[in-house]
Amino acid sequence: MLAALSVQVRGIAGVYQVYELSGSAFQLGVTSFLQALPFVLFGLFAGVIADSFDRKKLLLLSFLLQVVPGLLLALLTLSGTVRVWHIYTLGFIGAAVEVFSWPARAAMVPRLVPPPVLMNAVAINTMIIQTSFLAGPAIGGFLIDRSGLVATYLIGAMAFVPAALAILLVRTPGAPEGGRRAIGLRSLWEGVEFIWIQRIVLSLFLLDFGVTLVGFYRPLLPVLAADLFRVGATGLGILYAAPSIGSLLGSMAVLAAGDARRKGVLVIVAALCFAGGLALLGVSRWFWLSAAAAVLLGFTDSISVAVRRTVVQLLAPDAMLGRASGLMVVFAQATNGLGALLAGAAAQAIGAPTALLAGSAACVVIVFGISRAIPQLWAYRS
Repeated sequence: MLAALSVQVRGIAGVYQVYELSGSAFQLGVTSFLQALPFVLFGLFAGVIADSFDRKKLLLLSFLLQVVPGLLLALLTLSGTVRVWHIYTLGFIGAAVEVFSWPARAAMVPRLVPPPVLMNAVAINTMIIQTSFLAGPAIGGFLIDRSGLVATYLIGAMAFVPAALAILLVRTPGAPEGGRRAIGLRSLWEGVEFIWIQRIVLSLFLLDFGVTLVGFYRPLLPVLAADLFRVGATGLGILYAAPSIGSLLGSMAVLAAGDARRKGVLVIVAALCFAGGLALLGVSRWFWLSAAAAVLLGFTDSISVAVRRTVVQLLAPDAMLGRASGLMVVFAQATNGLGALLAGAAAQAIGAPTALLAGSAACVVIVFGISRAIPQLWAYRS
């Protein structure tokens, strides 16, 4: 919770400052792209590392190193020398450190619970993370308005310290089963082979890739807050927090449903509802209706995430969990980065509301296209 909270506080401060310095929707997209790029570049390698070294030690080291970007951004802002490229660079560095914690953390979850309740465990883990995502933007926006960007960056950086100490309290062993493995291209390729052989996993990844690519809406929230609703940093924090509220509600729905067997049907319906949320966000001219649309987007996305993570962890052995989780990170962040660029460029060209409507229509086409091309997804039962 603390690590995710710190990332969110630093992230909202970064996008707010970029738009304050540049006034450019496209540069907001570039900011998100550069924060997602390390996950694409290093995600597979991070998975190999998680399958080769102690996963608890990887988490501890990554949290401690995450303190540095926030401190540097605070110093640059305090001195008045901060530029957009500073935020780009330090955002990239922070994400490059963070990427090595994701596969390690995901690979620890199946060690804590038996398979029949794994989906519930994934949902609970998502709720914990999304709670911090909910609090992070709201706290970040509040701190920016009340205390300024310097204090916001400092608080975000310092929250990583107790997060690192909390890792020491985890009693489950962190070393992967089978001992240390060689790090090389063969290890990377084994992860790719696993995804290709497990066609259900591949279809879920492709669906997520397509929908997120054309429907990545988060870089447009600062534009809506500043230009359409004129609600300041606090309003921006509410818009960023709304999807996390939806995610919490979606995770609660997953918990209430239990171990749903028709996971393929569930993820397809969730993707179509996500497209509906995009359309509502595009046509809305009232702030609170837009916040409700963002809640719907978070709700449907959390269901898709729960299904995807559960299927990967059910089908992957412990020795492959790091690489499978690393591939999941690569797919997710590649689409986030490319989607951020696409959303920024579209908003610059045709306006944010029209870009959201176009993304909604494209989502529907992609969902039906993948369902027809890979009919096993609709028929899949766990």
